[in-house]
Amino acid sequence: MRDRELYATILGLEAPWTVERVEVDLQGDAVHVWLRREEGAAVECPECRAARPIYDHREREWRHLDTCQLQTRLHARVPRIDCPTHGVLQSPVPWATPGSKFTLLFERLAIDWLREAAVAAVARQLQLGGAVVWGIERRAVSRGLARRETLTLRYVGVDEKSSQRRHDYVTVVNDLEGSRVLFVADDRKQESLEAFWATGLTAAQRTAIEGIAMDMWAPYIQATRAQIPDAAAKIVFDRFHCAKHLNEGVDRVRRASGAAAACRCS
Repeated sequence: MRDRELYATILGLEAPWTVERVEVDLQGDAVHVWLRREEGAAVECPECRAARPIYDHREREWRHLDTCQLQTRLHARVPRIDCPTHGVLQSPVPWATPGSKFTLLFERLAIDWLREAAVAAVARQLQLGGAVVWGIERRAVSRGLARRETLTLRYVGVDEKSSQRRHDYVTVVNDLEGSRVLFVADDRKQESLEAFWATGLTAAQRTAIEGIAMDMWAPYIQATRAQIPDAAAKIVFDRFHCAKHLNEGVDRVRRASGAAAACRCS
């Protein structure tokens, strides 16, 4: 297999994109791969998806997964379109998200590292700046949020977390079936949870929720009742707080009975 065919296969390229040439720079510790778009291929507006004329081209470069001990750099002249509705926009490429200087596969590698180590350690390992790694993480979160819009949530958990034995709280919302965090907000106020109900979910998703597990914190109850249809029938209080309130009630009754018995004896 020739080098152009090899990198086309590795990158998963499809028409209208092909590999034009590959060059190895041993002194620069890099492999440079030039990509070319077929002449005359239709270009769509990234907003309205309508075919539009090419306005101009911009030279772009992306870092891809390393080839052995060498960094892999992709190069391409990316067309910009002139849309009468949305203006001059750059055409998207299949190997990277708009605005990123890294391929999706490279960003996936960085995210896998971030699951195992701190940002500073990942930055050192990948020879990147800390701000660059944070940017990769933010783009990954944005992609996840975009995918979440199509999810059907049935059972949601709401909890508060404090740090270092202080009263610095955050509100955490979880998808109990999918075992994933959906939302984190500062504090444990009514507004903290309302921000998720109001902006983090569509109206259809809020209606589809069947159960919401939480403790008996009044601001969470009020926020849920304000935003979730038929919330009173969907809120489920957690077992720990139910048992705690039951035991406290039993203790109050026991103390009251003991005091009443003492009065009778006297």
